[in-house]
Amino acid sequence: MIKDLLIVADAVGDAAGPYGVALARQLDAATSCLCLQPEGDRGLAEVRYDLVVSARDEALRTVREAAENLACAAEAAEVPALMETIHGAPDALRTQLLARARMHDLVVVEQPGLRHERPADAYVDDLLLGSGRPTLLVPTGWSEPARLDAVTVAWDGSAAAARALGDALPLLTRARRVGIVTVQTEAVAGVGESGDRLVRHLARHGIDAAYRTVFSAVTVVGHLIAEVAEAGSDLLVMGAYGHSRLREALLGGASRDALRQSGVPVLMSH
Repeated sequence: MIKDLLIVADAVGDAAGPYGVALARQLDAATSCLCLQPEGDRGLAEVRYDLVVSARDEALRTVREAAENLACAAEAAEVPALMETIHGAPDALRTQLLARARMHDLVVVEQPGLRHERPADAYVDDLLLGSGRPTLLVPTGWSEPARLDAVTVAWDGSAAAARALGDALPLLTRARRVGIVTVQTEAVAGVGESGDRLVRHLARHGIDAAYRTVFSAVTVVGHLIAEVAEAGSDLLVMGAYGHSRLREALLGGASRDALRQSGVPVLMSH
């Protein structure tokens, strides 16, 4: 069950908060929100102390206003919510963030921006690789209600894919359509049999899923995005898919750009 969500936000991004609150309402869950404000010290020796203090205070005021706005949204949605702003050196924030994430069922955060312009962007890598909890990434600019009518699950039989599937079960049970897709760049024996077993496993959880294998000459992630669009899915579930490491698949190179362009939230586990 998913009964306790953690929303990771800042004063710049505007997608994770509303989505997390709406999802918590659907799941009859409570939510906590951490609004982050890292403090840097680069170049402080050349800047007057009063200007540094003024800029810091203004940043804290802005992030606290963001937390208050989210608290109001949660109250309007009748979602129990605990709001907290944390600020400090990046390493200290990372330690606090991971400690809190490990005591929640699911972490909701906005997908990284193009140039890491938002404070929360710097911690997406840590959440995915170090929290031990599933992380749901909401596309930048996402304004649609949280929906779970149709879900696409990426499957390659790996431990990471199995972990993502297990973490997503509470969401899959609410979906009207669940599609499981294996994208192959070359033929692998036994894939169809594995898919049949997976469908049977989900049926025992009351989930009616359809499985298919597709062959693609393009990147695995690129084809998955096409599958999501064709199916009209509201969510993509995936682990460390294919032969790429998670850090490479999500946070670097062309695959990162492809995930950012997916157009739907992505639940990932590691």
